[in-house]
Amino acid sequence: MAELIIRRGPDSGKFVSIDDELVIGRSSRGREGDKHFCRLSDAEISRRHLRIFRQNGAYFIEDLNSTNGTLLHGQFLQPGTPTPLVDGDELYLGNSQAVFRLLSARQQEGAPGGDARENQQKSPAGGHQVHVFSDEDRPPDVSMVVDASQILMQLRERIPSDHEINRDLVKRMQAMVQVSIALGAITKLDDLLAKIMTLIFDIFSGAERAFVFACSKDTEQFVPLIVRNRNEDETPDIDKIGVSRTIIKEVLQKKNALLLMDAQGDKRFGVQDSVMDLAIRSVMCAPLLYEGEVLGLVQVDTRKASNIFSPEDLEILTGISAQMAISMKNSQLYEEIERVFEGFVRASVQAIEARDPSTAGHSFRVADYTEKLAIAVDRAGEAGLRDVRFNREQMQEIRYAALLHDFGKVGVREHILTKAKKLYPYELRELQLRIKYAKTTLENKAYRELLELYQANTLSAEEFRLHRQKVEAGLQQEITRLNEFLTMIIEANEPEYHYDKNKGRLDEAKNYQFYDREQQRIQLLTDFEFSALSFSQGSLNPEERSEIESHVSHTFEFLSLIPWTGKFAGIPNIAHAHHEKLDGTGYPKGLVAEQIPLQSRIMTIADIYDALTAGDRPYRRGTTSENALSIIEGEVKEGKLDQQLFRIFVESESYKI
Repeated sequence: MAELIIRRGPDSGKFVSIDDELVIGRSSRGREGDKHFCRLSDAEISRRHLRIFRQNGAYFIEDLNSTNGTLLHGQFLQPGTPTPLVDGDELYLGNSQAVFRLLSARQQEGAPGGDARENQQKSPAGGHQVHVFSDEDRPPDVSMVVDASQILMQLRERIPSDHEINRDLVKRMQAMVQVSIALGAITKLDDLLAKIMTLIFDIFSGAERAFVFACSKDTEQFVPLIVRNRNEDETPDIDKIGVSRTIIKEVLQKKNALLLMDAQGDKRFGVQDSVMDLAIRSVMCAPLLYEGEVLGLVQVDTRKASNIFSPEDLEILTGISAQMAISMKNSQLYEEIERVFEGFVRASVQAIEARDPSTAGHSFRVADYTEKLAIAVDRAGEAGLRDVRFNREQMQEIRYAALLHDFGKVGVREHILTKAKKLYPYELRELQLRIKYAKTTLENKAYRELLELYQANTLSAEEFRLHRQKVEAGLQQEITRLNEFLTMIIEANEPEYHYDKNKGRLDEAKNYQFYDREQQRIQLLTDFEFSALSFSQGSLNPEERSEIESHVSHTFEFLSLIPWTGKFAGIPNIAHAHHEKLDGTGYPKGLVAEQIPLQSRIMTIADIYDALTAGDRPYRRGTTSENALSIIEGEVKEGKLDQQLFRIFVESESYKI
């Protein structure tokens, strides 16, 4: 037997036994004939995604033509082709990661812990055995999660009131645990500070106000990051925060925490200080220190004499400030990493677009349109979209996917990316020279025949003159015809030219032939040139169109190589589907409505709109906004684009950036 361990994704921690066959998918039930069906809740996997089966004692995996594919050994499985599995193989499907494990005979007999390896150690007392199970392959099954700070609070309530030392100890431990949990779970500075303010008012029942200052290295000035009153109805006055210069000097220069149990009676503060102005009674202030560097300070104060802070309170605040400093530094580093990543993404996009200057700025504009439409969709309260909510990380994911949606163009040859006409310039020049050569050969043939006739002296002077006029008239007629061919070919070379518009003339040029000096017959328009001028879509022939369309697959392959964090794991799939259409006529997979991610459907509208309105395309002039919306509406009516999303795109004016 074997088993599959879900390591990452919505079903993380799930174990699935495999006997002879296992089918995995998102459907609520398997099909008739499935020996064992396992349902996963990952929205990015298909209804029947993959099959694992045993044959001749070995296990194999087969992708069941899933939408987003199955990754094994860093390569996507070929749908319908069984691939051998060995113990420890890692599978990636959708947003989930799974590990395949073969079970030993002992594990199949029901040894404790499934596939966990067991060590037995003798206990020094009583000869009892201690069973130690390694969980490196099997994460612990969590049956219940509790708030550690709540446990401490319960312990505190059980301690008799006369045990003052123990009660204070529990209070400090409770504060540290609460702060540690909060700081370990929050990466954004604003969210971090808001949480700290809440905890401070919970911990210090007498605190009426709290605030945090940040120290600017460049200006050596302090900037208020957050100011809160216990009474939320009172609006903090930033201009009267009430920090004494003396306190700043004591706390920041000496890097010590400071407690004023009676601030108004402290002789170190004059009557002009803000402490006196605001009638502050008791103050605690502690520096935010990180490896000797002062990042700022935190101050808690009160105006009531009954709420005087104690030295124990200062110890707690000092501990909080120490943890705050670490978390603030981590938050700064996290933001710096995000800025570096954002810069890397933008630089990558700019580098790709530099290969095709005519489309420069396209990806950035598409990202702006996509983001605006996603915000509008998030706010929509109508049926079908009422439950759609994009949090901050999901909005970032959508934006990065839009920025990188054409990243795969790095794998498309540059001359195809920049092709402006149906024929490349050198191909058109060759055709023009051939027409010029045809004119020259016609002229040479005509005048050579006249010369031979003149030398034969069979005609009188008048008869020869009349014959010459006839030959020259016929020659001029042929030259005029060739000139008309050239004019028509130049017109047909434009991307917007349609073959049916001038079908007869183009066919006539294709059938036109002339003879060179060696009497070799030459076709004026080659089969390749005729095909390019008559059957191209835009400026590209079918082969070039196929190569351009391959950029979507290249994008998916490149983006899949990036080890995205969990919150950005959907970027490759979102970018991969931005050329899909609801009726299945899109590419590269021909997905239909329910198979296309909502984020991709949003991006599709943004991408088409920018492609239509951009005025810098070499193969097409940019159209007006009204005309572009009319063209997109036509595709909506044909069932290719999402009608609801397009309506929101128009009503929210997301096309205006």
